[in-house]
Amino acid sequence: MDEEKMDRDLEGLAVFRPLQKVTGVKAQQEFRLKPTQTILLSFVLMIGIGTILLMLPISSARETSLPFIDALFVSTSASCVTGLTVVDVKNDLSFFGKCVMIMLIQVGGLGIMTLGTMAVHAMGYRFRLRESLTLQESLGQSGRSGLFELIRRMIKYTLAVEGFFALLLTVHFIPEFGFDAIGYGIFHAVSAFCNAGFDLFGNYDSLCKRQDDIFLLTGIGLSIILGGIGFTVMHDVMHRRKWHRFSLHTKIVLAVNSVLIVGGTLLIFGVESRYDGVLVGMPLAEQLANSAFMSVSCRTAGFNSFDIAASTQVTKFAMIILMFIGASPLSTGGGIKCTTIFVLLRSVWAIFRGENEVTVFGRTISTRARNQAFAIFTVGTLWVVTMVILLAVVDGETNDLGRVIFETVSAFGTVGMGIGITSEWDEWGKVLLCLTMLLGRVGIMTFLLSLIQQRQSIVKYPKEEIMLG
Repeated sequence: MDEEKMDRDLEGLAVFRPLQKVTGVKAQQEFRLKPTQTILLSFVLMIGIGTILLMLPISSARETSLPFIDALFVSTSASCVTGLTVVDVKNDLSFFGKCVMIMLIQVGGLGIMTLGTMAVHAMGYRFRLRESLTLQESLGQSGRSGLFELIRRMIKYTLAVEGFFALLLTVHFIPEFGFDAIGYGIFHAVSAFCNAGFDLFGNYDSLCKRQDDIFLLTGIGLSIILGGIGFTVMHDVMHRRKWHRFSLHTKIVLAVNSVLIVGGTLLIFGVESRYDGVLVGMPLAEQLANSAFMSVSCRTAGFNSFDIAASTQVTKFAMIILMFIGASPLSTGGGIKCTTIFVLLRSVWAIFRGENEVTVFGRTISTRARNQAFAIFTVGTLWVVTMVILLAVVDGETNDLGRVIFETVSAFGTVGMGIGITSEWDEWGKVLLCLTMLLGRVGIMTFLLSLIQQRQSIVKYPKEEIMLG
């Protein structure tokens, strides 16, 4: 086989193949990956690189380097834009370590496939069919048309939003941090838009000591919302502008997000502003601001403005539900996604009403979308239940089950809200949480399809009814 044919036969990650021409290395055999496997592999590779960088002595602000398991956990959390951490980012990491973190957050938020594709496309590389299918899968698109335009919009919106909020936060931080306000502004703007939840305030306090800073809560909260609604929704709203012109996807995302944000705000405010709640004693404006901020942040971001461990059981349970639902498709957030829960509930309602089709806003939701929603919800629930059982065994009854459930769902939804037990996990507990964060970031369907070989049977069997319920 000549070299030209070997070049033509090489299939795999589009980001890596142009290196052949630079290094002169040729493929010795044909190597094929499914699109879903390529996506999963890209995140695993990024986590591995991040782990190595964080283990370097230059990344640590202490006298010793980070242990492998801690570096792996933090790298996974940053790459999967989660926010759970076993190190104090401000005090345990050096300037270099913080730069590694922000790079992992940025690349993890947009996706290494997205950034790599844009880079090689700018170099004039022409993508093949299989590579386009991989990119299509990573972006959750049903067709290949307009993929590169979508990627350009994603990067453009990211830079615009992060730049705007970085400027606002920098100006806001100047009186407190002086010249360092630039770094604080950039770090928190990127962390908020990518729904990562990492902060530089130290001592694992997040925003608890700044709960009276309504400007900061509002700025970070708005950035979280923009990162969580998804790039297609942002483009739709900016260009079509009128409700009747929006796509069905945009309408569902905006409607569900509004209900979840308002509903979560009212519930947290109603519960925590009474009796011994964590909001008692605050002025009304601060109570409302903190309630709204926590309702937004607990969906996927992970910043917290009050001590979650001290909140009521009702608030913790509501947060678990919001974390499990998560953000929107093609966003920087995780969870099963708000469109999934909407399609699921609407399909159940249609069954009860005896409707043959599921319609919303004058459009019919396809059977494929309904089946996928049921699959995502079912597998997501089974994964969380399984991880809770395993983590409870690893925990050895040290913490109550409610704390373990909260920590597990926080990892699955790539939220990163801690309840005070993250640093207590042993090696096995951290590995289980790393797997859960990875699943939550790449998506349930992508994760499973990368491991399972799909086959369509040509054999048809007779139908028979069974009893249910």
